[in-house]
Amino acid sequence: MAPLQPRRKAQPRREALLNAAVEVVGTQGLAGTTHRTVTEAAGVPLATASYYFSSIGELVAEALQTFVQRRAAEMASMDLGELHGVLTPGDIAGWYASKVMELDVPHRLAFYEVLVNAPRSPELAGPAREALATYQQATGAGLAAVGAPADPRQSRAFVALAVGFGLLHLVDPGDDDADQLVAAIRDLFLGQERSATDPDGVAERLATPAPADRSGA
Repeated sequence: MAPLQPRRKAQPRREALLNAAVEVVGTQGLAGTTHRTVTEAAGVPLATASYYFSSIGELVAEALQTFVQRRAAEMASMDLGELHGVLTPGDIAGWYASKVMELDVPHRLAFYEVLVNAPRSPELAGPAREALATYQQATGAGLAAVGAPADPRQSRAFVALAVGFGLLHLVDPGDDDADQLVAAIRDLFLGQERSATDPDGVAERLATPAPADRSGA
């Protein structure tokens, strides 16, 4: 008979701190994320944060890592490999855009706080790379589902588009941003596909000089 494994005891206050930390990072930024702001958002006594975490940096780092891991599970929730040959680039563009745009504002802001502060914060470097890897893996799955070659450089281009568009939507939101992102993802895919199947034609097109100015100016 196998020995019984100890059951991990639920720690609802610790979980509340982790969830609240992400919300506070998203609404107040890293500078405004303190033991007090997190515990108030979590609805627990101030001393609770120090009981579970040695520093606010440790709390924030674990909170963001947990957030990114959950996000990765959400992005990977659909097995696109089984739909190879069924989906079109437009289908994939719609799926990917919906995943990018589904985050609410506080969590999207927290996502960008991770990315922007990672270069100067060793504690955030790991979560930032995980966040980008999450998007890149989802992109790779989408490309594979429509028969595109597994090229990490292609995936990075889609991630750059999604991250940039998500930031634009935060700063200057438009009513049809989701539709614009779908069209941009679709067009990027078609452009990459054309470059792979007709490189000479693409090169010739790019080398064509601009039409002469006929305005008379």
